[in-house]
Amino acid sequence: MPKKDRTFTAKLAHEARTIQSEICPVCGKGRVPAVHYASITDDQGNWRPQRRRVKLCDCNKKQIYG
Repeated sequence: MPKKDRTFTAKLAHEARTIQSEICPVCGKGRVPAVHYASITDDQGNWRPQRRRVKLCDCNKKQIYG
């Protein structure tokens, strides 16, 4: 049988099911896993995306989203 392709939404749904919800020690609310994309330049000046998995809560949304 061929291996089933995992889409991005399927990966996020799996992560939401399997990861225990964490409580933020600063604001006391739950942290939500998300993927943050940023555009960065390399040594030659070319733009490329940088993907980071972050956990969002009310106290760090402004730091991450700007």
